[in-house]
Amino acid sequence: MEEFFRLLKAGLGLESFPVRGLSRIRKGVAVLLGLAVFLWEVRRSGGALEGLLLRLGGKLGIASERDGPYLLLRGLVRLLNYEVTKEALEEEEGSFG
Repeated sequence: MEEFFRLLKAGLGLESFPVRGLSRIRKGVAVLLGLAVFLWEVRRSGGALEGLLLRLGGKLGIASERDGPYLLLRGLVRLLNYEVTKEALEEEEGSFG
């Protein structure tokens, strides 16, 4: 449980959330909680998605390396950046040629 809250506070930046207004804070916390639960479940279940996110997050394959939620988070951000970039390039494909 402590690791989950540490992920929320330090990994996802809940403590320094720059939002004003109670409804916006609630929405922001809900999104961060959803993201934290998603990463937690990916880590708990293992499988191909966990392996992909860990590799994208910078896993080196060293025996002493810990597969924590921060590597998963970094990998998820890189995967989302890739998808957004790919989509933008596909939309602009006609204007390059």
